Amino acid sequence: MLCFVLLVFFLVPILVQAQSLEDIITQQESKGVHWSISVINEQGQSLESWNNQKWMVPASNMKLITSAAVLEELGGEFRYQTPLYVRGYLDDSTWVGDLMIVGKGDPSISGFLYEKNRYHVFEQLRKLLKKAGISNWTGQWIGRLGYFDAEIYPKGWDWDDLNFYYGVEISELSFNNNAVDLEVLAEGEVGEIPQISWFPKQTDYVHFINKQRIAPAHTKYDEYYRRSRQTNKMYLASSLPKGYKESESLAIYDAPAFFMDSFVDYLEAHSMEDIVQYRAPYRIERWWPDLLEPSINQSLIGLASEQLGTALWSGYPPNWYSTDTASDPMTGWKYLGAVESPELYQMITWLNKESDNFYAEMLLKTLSAETQPGPGSTSDGIKKVREILGSMGLDTANVVMRDGSGLAGGNYLTTSLLTDLLFIMYHSQNSHDFRGSLPVMGVDGTLHYRMKSSPLRGRVQAKTGYVGGARSLSGYLTTELGNTLIFSMSANNFVSKVSTIDAVHEKILTYLYYRY
Repeated sequence: MLCFVLLVFFLVPILVQAQSLEDIITQQESKGVHWSISVINEQGQSLESWNNQKWMVPASNMKLITSAAVLEELGGEFRYQTPLYVRGYLDDSTWVGDLMIVGKGDPSISGFLYEKNRYHVFEQLRKLLKKAGISNWTGQWIGRLGYFDAEIYPKGWDWDDLNFYYGVEISELSFNNNAVDLEVLAEGEVGEIPQISWFPKQTDYVHFINKQRIAPAHTKYDEYYRRSRQTNKMYLASSLPKGYKESESLAIYDAPAFFMDSFVDYLEAHSMEDIVQYRAPYRIERWWPDLLEPSINQSLIGLASEQLGTALWSGYPPNWYSTDTASDPMTGWKYLGAVESPELYQMITWLNKESDNFYAEMLLKTLSAETQPGPGSTSDGIKKVREILGSMGLDTANVVMRDGSGLAGGNYLTTSLLTDLLFIMYHSQNSHDFRGSLPVMGVDGTLHYRMKSSPLRGRVQAKTGYVGGARSLSGYLTTELGNTLIFSMSANNFVSKVSTIDAVHEKILTYLYYRY
């Protein structure tokens, strides 16, 4: 019996080698699925292909395009600066006048890159105030916008997605990924309302209408969250089994105000506050150069607002400052210092390993803001990405891009384009940072739970992708013989469970692992 078991064990690699890519695809159970696969070696030679020139919905594999372009253009050592200014004078420890934070697009003002300390950046800003001798003030805090345009969502995002952490607003002043973190605990009797708590520390910036109910312990969790449009009223109507605990990050409305409200609350909690209490503690201002104003720049007349980067979705119309005179919107303001972000390569690691849509969109707008004189926009960021891809020798005719994350409808790529990109990045000076940003099979990120007991554990670095009916996986595989393969696999038009598509992906990877 033992000899038979050993014989079967040693035959497994042989059986996998004997199978072809076509066999795996044609024998898979899901019907009507559109498959596209491209596999090349580290010399760029094609080893396997299946419809590799077919346009496919890439889902979050679009993040490979965004992160590669941003890394190549800005470099892994790029850092954001969030500056602090004051206007007025110091009277003992009281600042008589206004104080200002200028939004510069830093997506990391949360706890993800600061050992879960979500107030890290606020702490550093408070230290700048204390260093300047400021304990309280008589004026207002100002949140200044202008680094980005006013389009808070890319075109093509679905309304339902805007309630959740993966469909949050995009703003140069952002805190906690522009979401509140809700916890629901179904303690109590069946039919009662479960307990809720949230971060930022029970902030009143949002208003929860809790209509949830505790269900019998044997029932399934049934989720329902909705935010009223252009408000922060959040309707909770989930059904939770008794004893169940649920955590969910819900998107807020008006990201700049959320940032400032949270910051002022933080300062008050640390005994720093406005000593004049009869007016609002903060206001939001947007400043743009007049080269974007059609009445000044005649060449802009007739262009769509998206092309101008001036669509006023977020409700803060711009103040215009002249670019051809000595006029400067910072005149009269004193610089107190700035809080520096982690390096860009760390942000791209978080973006790809955790498939963070917010980071992808913030970096796309940053790419735009850093490479042209106006505010950063999604449309210009996409244009810049295409230029970078073209300079890398890639055929941008195979790139249809509507956002940086892959959440938008209407994104299309070919798997051939993706393997070409991955090949170029494999040999790029930024290869270490780029490859290191990808999830590792069975180890971390969005691949941490897959193929844990397989020989492929730790030997695949790849980006996952999923939106309804589309599943993708692209990256690098180190084979049993020690060779590096570059692959991209995409499945569209499926109605089965995602796990059935993942199983096919894993069969293909196993085949490649033993075959090459």
